Amino acid sequence: MKVHDNLHGFTLLREENIEEVNGIARVFEHDKTGARLIYISNDDDNKVFHIGFRTPSDNSTGVAHIMEHSVLCGSRKYPVKEPFVELAKGSMNTFLNAMTYPDKTVYPIASTNDKDFMNLMDVYLDAVFYPDIYNTPHIFHQEGWHYHLENKEDPITYNGVVYNEMKGVYSSPEEVLQRKIFQTLYPDSIYGEESGGYPENIPDLTFEDFAAFHKKLYHPSNSYIYLYGDGDMDAHLKYLDEAYLSQFDRADIDSEIPTQVPFEEMAVASDSYPIPSDEDQKNKDYLSLSYVLENEPTFEDILAFDVLGHILLGANSAPLKKALLDLNICKEVDYAYSSSMKQPYFSIVLKHTDEKYKELFIETVEKTLEDLVKNGLDKRSVEAGININEFMLIEGEYGSYPKGLMYGLEMFDTWLYGGDPLSHLKYRDAISKLRMSSENRGFEALIARYLLGNPHQAFVSIHPDSSLAEKKEKSLSDKLEAYKRSLSPEELDDLVADTQALLERQNNEDSPEALESIPKLSLDEINKKARKVVLYEEEFKGHKLLYHPGYTGGIAYVKFYFDTHTIPQEDLKYLSLVNKIIGRVSTEDYDYERLNQEIEISTGGISSSVETYDNIKESGCYESKFAIKGKAVGANVKRLLELIESTILRSRFDERHLIEDIVSEIRMNKENQFLMGGHTVSVQRLQSYYSQSARMFEELGGVEFYQFLADIDDHFDERWEDLSDKLKEVANTIFNKKGLIISITGDKELKEPVLEAVGRFLENLPDRDLETYGYHFDLAVKDEGFMTAAKIQYVSKGFNIRELGYSYNGSMLVLKSILAMDYLWNRIRVQGGAYGAHFGINRAGELYFASFRDPNLSKTLDAYNEAFEYVENLEVSRREMEKYIIGTISSKDVPLSTALKADAADTMYFNKTTQEDLQKERDEILGTTNESLRSTAAMIREAMDKNVLCVIGSEEAVRVAEEEFKEIKYIK
Repeated sequence: MKVHDNLHGFTLLREENIEEVNGIARVFEHDKTGARLIYISNDDDNKVFHIGFRTPSDNSTGVAHIMEHSVLCGSRKYPVKEPFVELAKGSMNTFLNAMTYPDKTVYPIASTNDKDFMNLMDVYLDAVFYPDIYNTPHIFHQEGWHYHLENKEDPITYNGVVYNEMKGVYSSPEEVLQRKIFQTLYPDSIYGEESGGYPENIPDLTFEDFAAFHKKLYHPSNSYIYLYGDGDMDAHLKYLDEAYLSQFDRADIDSEIPTQVPFEEMAVASDSYPIPSDEDQKNKDYLSLSYVLENEPTFEDILAFDVLGHILLGANSAPLKKALLDLNICKEVDYAYSSSMKQPYFSIVLKHTDEKYKELFIETVEKTLEDLVKNGLDKRSVEAGININEFMLIEGEYGSYPKGLMYGLEMFDTWLYGGDPLSHLKYRDAISKLRMSSENRGFEALIARYLLGNPHQAFVSIHPDSSLAEKKEKSLSDKLEAYKRSLSPEELDDLVADTQALLERQNNEDSPEALESIPKLSLDEINKKARKVVLYEEEFKGHKLLYHPGYTGGIAYVKFYFDTHTIPQEDLKYLSLVNKIIGRVSTEDYDYERLNQEIEISTGGISSSVETYDNIKESGCYESKFAIKGKAVGANVKRLLELIESTILRSRFDERHLIEDIVSEIRMNKENQFLMGGHTVSVQRLQSYYSQSARMFEELGGVEFYQFLADIDDHFDERWEDLSDKLKEVANTIFNKKGLIISITGDKELKEPVLEAVGRFLENLPDRDLETYGYHFDLAVKDEGFMTAAKIQYVSKGFNIRELGYSYNGSMLVLKSILAMDYLWNRIRVQGGAYGAHFGINRAGELYFASFRDPNLSKTLDAYNEAFEYVENLEVSRREMEKYIIGTISSKDVPLSTALKADAADTMYFNKTTQEDLQKERDEILGTTNESLRSTAAMIREAMDKNVLCVIGSEEAVRVAEEEFKEIKYIK
């Protein structure tokens, strides 16, 4: 095909062979509508599609976010209440979601199955172009907001999924700070507004404005379409043109993003954030210094500033972060950089400090940057920053996210603003230019231009206010009470009727005809064989070796699993702290700045963790390991292991100031997790009431560990000497040959050189005959209600089915899908307004329910307690059962890189899962029947009757439901 050739109504504007993605990238424009399209053709079977729209909003009502939720609630061809959920039930998708950004909304999908890929694409395209929002205002009320009044005597409340989600978001001081930074840096731009919706502003959005937003912006002329993988480009373009795009005419859509006029001098602003009423407010301020950078940057600009941020603030040894930490005026120094904007910003943040240090903060930043420009950045720091970015780009490891998806999302950083989208794929050229620029003081020039010589900056502070949450709640209550008083009896009747009508719609099931409109695969198209786990158990120099051959592009992955049982039970919290400190302090070989440089120059990173593995064969048995792992290209494996050796054997635990900073930082991260990821914390906590392994995890990373950490942080001076001695003792004990297991992953030709390097590493590892300890924790069902300043809840309840006499069966995963996508979705998300709810069950027997950013507490517990009745009466049609089975199998078949497959195989080794277990589980999933599902009802009822629960939520909600708990307390 030649440039400018026409294919199914698309004109080819550009074609390039791009080595980094092993494929050909083609840029098209749709002739009739002007829709932009990029197609990357290669041999990756994990195909990706997304359609995005530029969606600027000049207010903080969250219209873009509410629209993202709402278009996926029924459409012209798919007239069901939740096509998104119905798709997830019966699809082999590897990704299915939607995202709202400050200036765009993106709808991505991915699948390895050709038919499934087309099905997903069609449902999403019909959703965005022909949503049911115009015919069904209840969608807006459910997903956005509505006045909720079930009975005339009740108080009126606001409810809605996005409304409650954003209440949860703004429970975090970090989010409050970021919003204020954006308001201050971009007062005349859309970036000064909250595209997700600010809770106080969301109820200002009318249905008319909501509908007008879609009518204006959700048009092909305002769209950005992306396809990636081994799909049939000819068929895909033909389908896009004939099925959707050709139905529209080109439109002149004003979605331009106004540029914020640069400031002539620093702006200053402040705000408050909520904290619990019993919390000390001293030294809890957040201070930030932020800058607006280049308008519409190139990929080289984006990459350069990404590297620069890492050089300046990416580690405690980084020069700007170190200078700020050395002032000893805050608990943590952080930074933020976003290039997903027309005018990117860069922000430096001090956490838990006092505003009286404002001038010292600003002066230190300016002086440090001036010195760096004058004297030059450390050349090895620059080399390290470039190398670690290059390694990540070459590795292309994005966890569970398909790499083709990430390529497409990253393109928006330039594509949306008229720049070159393909530049993001050609990172080798960009890295090469960066290296050449660094030789000519390129990074120093960036500092001088965008940080020192840039008046478009803002100093923003936020301050704790223990009465803020109560004041806001009172203000909202008064407002709604006044609104209710303003209504006539007839208007109140109408409001009750509207609420009941919404509830009725939410409770009504879709008709079989409507459900059949959702395309699905058949069971015949599903692989009946479980994924093959490749793990070779070998011996190497007297140690167990877990070997994982596979293509890794020349990168070797090495892990060492040390036996935690050489550490006494009372020292497990110190072991966890050792895990978080090593690699962040000096060793006897390198000071901590040089250590960080050497790791980033020679490797792809070194990390560690302490893990527990439940034995699926023997109830109550588990293993625990301290794992240290690293990755490097083959030629650098020897160097990787030298650095690991230095880190684990010769770390210095006498660096008081460094360790104090690390402790404070970990503490703050845990506190933020309570507010933003409380569902994970609450589930882990409730399982620790009855599970030995979960109780051990509490020592290593749960609430117990947080309380230990907070005590050290609050009394660091008096605890320091004993702490230092204990950390040395624990580190000297754990890193020992006794019980060591080795794991290596990589191309076959790497095995021998890697083992040669491992052999040298083992020679230097201590070989002591150490005592080993058994762990036993006193367990007690505490039924705790933890109070925070948040205005939403994380509600968890569960028990272990093994202790009730039941055993795990693969069909329970199908039940998990049904409960999550039907019962809990309707009861807790759709009707209750929570952002999400989950049902969990695993081979170890752990069963739990959990909600996420939930406005309710008691109602949610009622839903959990009544779940068994729903299961007792399950009667799923054959078609729907097939959908649930396919969706469940899909979660088992998500494509994984060789490195992630190795991680999964190691986990199976430690928890005693075999290939036969995987196949048995898959057979049980495929053989699921209504009878096998209904047979679990008694199990769920008995688990709920144990009444084991843990809640993290607002003080008001927890106190109102006080009778549910044995203990209520503040989590901090």
